[in-house]
Amino acid sequence: MPDVFPPSPPPAAATVATSNGRLRLEGLPSGERNYAIWIHLSPLLAFLVVGPIAGVVPLVLWLTRRETSAFADDHGKEVVNLCISGIVLFVIGLVTGVGLLLWTVWAIVAAINVIRGSIAASNGEYFRYPMTMRFVS
Repeated sequence: MPDVFPPSPPPAAATVATSNGRLRLEGLPSGERNYAIWIHLSPLLAFLVVGPIAGVVPLVLWLTRRETSAFADDHGKEVVNLCISGIVLFVIGLVTGVGLLLWTVWAIVAAINVIRGSIAASNGEYFRYPMTMRFVS
């Protein structure tokens, strides 16, 4: 006799604090982790291909998955905030004349943090970028 009832949904992912103070989702599917990794790495890869409009790629990735995955939504917001912060700092630097040097330092720190964010996403952890203004929350 076939089952009349649909299978029960999987249990909700448990949130646990890690030793580095980040929250981690246990039991997160690898597809969601991989998508979050690509969201983090997309500004670096896109900058090599399309240059200054590299912030569009993580924005598109975030917008396509924000409704279906809370994990990708959180990581996408962080990367979009990082890109917007970089654009704002670049424009302020152009206006004031001291920005190229300061923006270069910020870009190096941001590149290091993009790698840290992608590692956190691969571990199922949430990540917050330092030196980033929160435009999208």
